[in-house]
Amino acid sequence: MPHESLPKHRDLLIQLARLGDLVQTLPAIEALQEVYPERTLDVVCATPLTAVLGGARHLGRVIPWDGRQWRAWADRWQENPTDTLQAIQTYLTSLGDTTYERVYPLNQHERSHLLSQLFSCPSSRETDQNHIEARMRPWAQHLRQVAKERGANRVHLADAWCGMCGVRPRGQAPLSVPPTVELPGDLAEIGERRGLWVALATGAGEADRCVAPVVWSQWIREFLAQTEEGQVVLIGSGVERESAQAILDSLPTLLHGRVWDATGRTNISQLMCLLQKCNWIVGADTGPLHLGTLVGTRALGFYFSRARVHETGPYGEGHWIYQHATHAHPQCWPIKESVALVCDNQRHAAAEWTLWRSRMDRWGAFFDDGSGTEAGESSRAEIWQACAPVLCESMAA
Repeated sequence: MPHESLPKHRDLLIQLARLGDLVQTLPAIEALQEVYPERTLDVVCATPLTAVLGGARHLGRVIPWDGRQWRAWADRWQENPTDTLQAIQTYLTSLGDTTYERVYPLNQHERSHLLSQLFSCPSSRETDQNHIEARMRPWAQHLRQVAKERGANRVHLADAWCGMCGVRPRGQAPLSVPPTVELPGDLAEIGERRGLWVALATGAGEADRCVAPVVWSQWIREFLAQTEEGQVVLIGSGVERESAQAILDSLPTLLHGRVWDATGRTNISQLMCLLQKCNWIVGADTGPLHLGTLVGTRALGFYFSRARVHETGPYGEGHWIYQHATHAHPQCWPIKESVALVCDNQRHAAAEWTLWRSRMDRWGAFFDDGSGTEAGESSRAEIWQACAPVLCESMAA
């Protein structure tokens, strides 16, 4: 590996997961920068998502990781290892000549570990890196257990990543200013006229977390009926264009002038700009929901299937989440209740769903159902004490 160490202290954080996970890595990034202001922090993330970190203050390099290309090389390896290895070496050289004293691999899989080895300074592997890996191990075991057992965990994923990096949560959510970009064609008018603007995420990263177009159609009808100033913006990738069209086809023609279809028409920077123009982002547990919170938009989430509010709910103060009571796909939806929340800030119970509000404290993000119980805080404190006892001692000092 033809890397050469630079004299300035540089650290590297590796996050190779999807959009929502990258957004929820920002609390750890900001906490590391606050604890180590004298060090430069670089980040490796998926190539299509680098723009998400464009507004992160004092960040060093954002290194793009082309996961699709690496999968192609893996497929070609048996057939032509010599040419494949040469292509890999050329690609790695293009990433730069920097090695790092400290590497924080947040994804516990082979690709992340490979990158950690490739970018670690050889002299640090026996010192700093060993300490980092030992500190990460209890948190990694905790997250694997949570994923396997789906128990009563109350530590948010973003805060667990803070713990893995050896820093405590800052107690406030990151906020990013979107880059100045032009929106395509008619989308430039979004947010410019008076009204209650709602961005609606039509899809989700996993099929079992998707809300059916017929449900979104019902939600839009109810919302537009309750407020004459309501405007809805359909967002999503090109994959969701068919779902968006199904939603539009099911709506009365008279409502089409208040529904804007932006699915498949924006890149990440444009999506951030569009979300900032909206008052709310509504959706399942999906990347755009979390991206909206990053630019200061309030979130309303529908969490069901394997999505759990306490683990991956919108990070920050004042977001709302309806959590389904079972792991089965919902048969009824809190449409009227959620519309009343968006339009009039009215909180109503819904059959088969629990309503949670996001809040922040010294342990990071937590969610309040209005019951007044302190069991959640006690549970989070116990997990932090088990996974990061030394850090907890400094928090108590």
